[in-house]
Amino acid sequence: MAQLSHQRLETMGLTTIDREFSGHFDTSMAALVLNFGAYPFHQSTLGIIRSLGRVSIPVFAVQRDSFIPSGASRYLAGKFSWRTDAQDSGRFLEGMARIGKILDRPTILVPVDDLSAILIAEHADELASRFIFARPPATLPRTLANKRCLYELCHRLGVACPRTVFPHSREELLDLAAQMQFPVVVKATEPWLLPRSIKSTAIVSGRQELIDYYDNFWRQAPTTTLMIQKMIPASSSEDWFVHGYCDNRSNPIAVFTGIKLRSYPAFAGPTTLGRAVRNDALRQQAIKLFSAIGYRGIMDLDYRLDRRDGRYNLLDFNPRIGAQFRLFEDHDGIDVVRALHLDLTGRGVRSGPQIEGRTFIVEIQDLLASFSYYRSGDLRIKAWLLSLRNVAESAWCAADDPFPFLLMCLWMPFRAAYRVLRLSRNRRREETQPRLSVSIARAMTRIWL
Repeated sequence: MAQLSHQRLETMGLTTIDREFSGHFDTSMAALVLNFGAYPFHQSTLGIIRSLGRVSIPVFAVQRDSFIPSGASRYLAGKFSWRTDAQDSGRFLEGMARIGKILDRPTILVPVDDLSAILIAEHADELASRFIFARPPATLPRTLANKRCLYELCHRLGVACPRTVFPHSREELLDLAAQMQFPVVVKATEPWLLPRSIKSTAIVSGRQELIDYYDNFWRQAPTTTLMIQKMIPASSSEDWFVHGYCDNRSNPIAVFTGIKLRSYPAFAGPTTLGRAVRNDALRQQAIKLFSAIGYRGIMDLDYRLDRRDGRYNLLDFNPRIGAQFRLFEDHDGIDVVRALHLDLTGRGVRSGPQIEGRTFIVEIQDLLASFSYYRSGDLRIKAWLLSLRNVAESAWCAADDPFPFLLMCLWMPFRAAYRVLRLSRNRRREETQPRLSVSIARAMTRIWL
């Protein structure tokens, strides 16, 4: 097994700001990115690897598959192959202890999915001997990630959110459907429990479609529940998000606001094109919520502004880093993951105003989203071209780190073929223990340089 615990990592491909700022970081403190979710291709993993790697911080990642595009980054020091759902607490702690022993250095944990954030919070005492991480109240990440618990929390705190119902049976669903005004938004209350074949969020246009979705859902995911949410019309709404980091005293160290321009699936999925826009009212609303619940760590909140009454409705509170977090930086190059690393290493964070107008795109998904918006009549070609101006960063493509984008381009057609042809993948056995491997891209870069 390769030993990387004291590997000296060279600075490669840094921007001017990164070169000037890298000296502020404690580069002896590595970072470990965790993703135990059902969808392992989140671009936030790659964003973390690049953001910290560009300032010479060693970044490792736990990955379920050898061909995940982020694993090809030149800024990745090493990856642990660990194919497990991590639901077994004993197995999770045993695997994390093995990783900590291999790394043999102070390491900061950065979760990119709900399950990872929940596991870190609920096993904080056991993990603290080997890892460093933000420590919210132990039960808080599970409460926030659970859509029903979040809805109930919003009502207790007086936070605006769309009207929601929770059918307990098919008969109750039939009664509710007869009175509903469609379309509605359907969500799984515990999305980390879903199989990959079911979308955690969907827009349902009619009564029969809702019943069909319900029946299919319960056949495949009996361990969680559904919620049905009133949909604020797109013509009367705007989608906003807040990304931030609070220290272990719940002080907001970095808080950014932005607007979602497109998503995939259209109007109901993750952001494919977003823009950084200062919104002081929304920022203060979010900070008030952080204080009320004693939040600590990185967070990603989704809001929908109802222009009819001017209220920002909270849709999601993700107790971990958001997929589009690289949309936001201040003029010193601080994003939320850099703020976390500086704070947890005792370096201090002086986050300034966010860079206005900065735009982030998820390349391939945004093409699909744009086509959906065009077909529905919500996007014209001229507006599409204008929307691509001022794109500051792409999710996958980067001139100094090309391999993840190339691997993503190869992976997408295979994924589409599996879906269209309904091919079944051979189930691979779970790996009870993580295995460390060196990043091939980093090794190749060293040879070329």
